[in-house]
Amino acid sequence: MSVTKKQIADHLGISRTAVSLVLNNSPSSSISQETRDRILQAARELGYKDTTPRYRLCLLLINMEIDDPRFMSRLDVVTRAADQMQCDLLFKYIPQTNDSIAQLTQFLHTTDLAGIIVRGPHNPETIQALEQASVPYLVQSFQEHSPAPSNNMRQIVYDQSHVAYTATKKLIDLGHKQIALFLGRIDLLVHVVTLRGYRQALVDHGITPNTGLVQSCKEEDGYELCRRLRIYEEPYTAILCCNTIVEFAALQWHKDNSVAVPEQVSLLGFGATSLITASVPVLSSVRTDSEEMIQAMMKQIQGLLTEDKATTLYLNKVEFLGNGTLHRTR
Repeated sequence: MSVTKKQIADHLGISRTAVSLVLNNSPSSSISQETRDRILQAARELGYKDTTPRYRLCLLLINMEIDDPRFMSRLDVVTRAADQMQCDLLFKYIPQTNDSIAQLTQFLHTTDLAGIIVRGPHNPETIQALEQASVPYLVQSFQEHSPAPSNNMRQIVYDQSHVAYTATKKLIDLGHKQIALFLGRIDLLVHVVTLRGYRQALVDHGITPNTGLVQSCKEEDGYELCRRLRIYEEPYTAILCCNTIVEFAALQWHKDNSVAVPEQVSLLGFGATSLITASVPVLSSVRTDSEEMIQAMMKQIQGLLTEDKATTLYLNKVEFLGNGTLHRTR
């Protein structure tokens, strides 16, 4: 018969709450180190099965739709890293509403956490709420917060400009010079840095950027953006899409209009979703290297748990997935 926390508490003559706080590794508890050591030693001696404390992390999804395929594609990286670090992962979703910051503040002050991994667009109010909670947190972005507001902040910065540059160069190497770029809301940082990398790659390879080939809409509707190029009579041989959702819609437009992909038009999208393999032909995509992301996530999670220091990791290794929508132009 397994030993319970109550039996450990009775054995030591202390409260069950104290035992639970230690065995659950609650970071905000005020249990002394001496008492913690006594509880862990008693748990081992009495045969308590789970005597190795597991840190409790929270994956916070904020200001983003919960069914967004781009979130799901990165969820695997977070869960794999947390599992390898032997951490329990709590999920919290806070949609973008007028009281989202109030919801976040309430959650942070009523939940014991060793650290928080933030996913989704975050603003100064979000950072302020995290700082006030005094819990170490990790943000992922396309631009460094500098200087960091405190040692509680850790960062992973994705060099999306470099990814966009590499993707554009890939199309140029296939002989494409008339390369369209499909973006979402142009005021979002991810699209700003994508445009920067795209333009720089064109210039570096002697191609004058054509503003007419850069199309954006907040709905990220690849079908509509293709229609615009047709109406504007802008010739193109390749399209670089801000994500594979836009790329999939662009593929459907070309099918509906009897334009062969990839023989007549090549398509390349950022990121990885299930649409890649669900599509016919298989979509071609480019993203930050997944193994580099996992290693960075593990390192920063370890930092959340063991270090009192603000650190930033930059990721710029690129990987290509699939080649079904890429073709060398004549």
